[in-house]
Amino acid sequence: MLYRNFAKYTLLQIFISQNPIIIISKKICPNGIFNKRIYMVKIKNIGIFYFTGTGNTKAVGDIYVEKFREKNIKVEMKAIENYLKLNKKLDLENYDILGLGYPVHAFRAPSIFFQFLNHLPISAEKNVFLFKTMGDPLLFGGSTYKVRKVLEKKGFNVFHEDFLVMPANLLLDYDINLKKQLYDTARRKISLYVNEILNLEKKLQPNSLFLRIISSLFSSLETLGANYFGKFLKRTEDCNLCRKCVKLCPTENISVTNDKLSFGETCIFCLRCVYNCPEMALRNKYFDFLILKKGYDIREVIEMRNSPSEYINSNTKGYFKHFYKYLINELYGYK
Repeated sequence: MLYRNFAKYTLLQIFISQNPIIIISKKICPNGIFNKRIYMVKIKNIGIFYFTGTGNTKAVGDIYVEKFREKNIKVEMKAIENYLKLNKKLDLENYDILGLGYPVHAFRAPSIFFQFLNHLPISAEKNVFLFKTMGDPLLFGGSTYKVRKVLEKKGFNVFHEDFLVMPANLLLDYDINLKKQLYDTARRKISLYVNEILNLEKKLQPNSLFLRIISSLFSSLETLGANYFGKFLKRTEDCNLCRKCVKLCPTENISVTNDKLSFGETCIFCLRCVYNCPEMALRNKYFDFLILKKGYDIREVIEMRNSPSEYINSNTKGYFKHFYKYLINELYGYK
């Protein structure tokens, strides 16, 4: 039996060396020598599924796609709401690994992202990397525990987690130099992350009990606040009923009745409707202070040709001082 197992092992190694694929096996031989080992030679196809509200997560996803394709990897990137609205079945068989991206909402993934996770089919231990975007590096943007557990219950293997700080899209409008510095930093970091992902290097965020409690608490408050934010949205006189907000709303929370915009109770506070309005004609009765007066469009940052001088450096004082560690380190060095 032992000789037979070694023969199987030898044949397997020859097969792997000649076929650039990933093989994940719980038990290849009776004695369990190969129990839950990952044999990796090369990744050919990657599927990235993302949710974005105002464009930050899509912009980050585009960088991943660019960097993977530079290494001759075939990549497809798709928005998750397209599957949820149509209740489309997902076929993941053609992907060697998956990438899942989301914006942080109150230290956790938004509810629509969890809906998508529940929509995923059962997997035979397909490898997954996660990436999330937020406007501040504080506490890693919250715990990934719940996202990871939902995926693990579905049979997925989360092996790599990244977070990218992007310009804030509410309350505080960052200086344009800081916006560009954050975007350029994301590009630099993703260049490194892509190599780690292709090598299947395991890198998971530490999810302490404190972080899990904070994430759960703030997430509950945000869900309640999002419902109220949606209820109190209103259009100004500048609205021409172009219906762009109706088409773009990921939860179909906006409709038009009797030539008036109506807002339901499924708002997730993604701000897509507010910042994509060509007339900036959507305001909020009680939470208008959260909306950036000049709007938000990450494309303005991406299209900047000349990189400005660094806004944050080792001498930075005040609120943005804690950003410096994120800018110079990779994920605070967590393992």
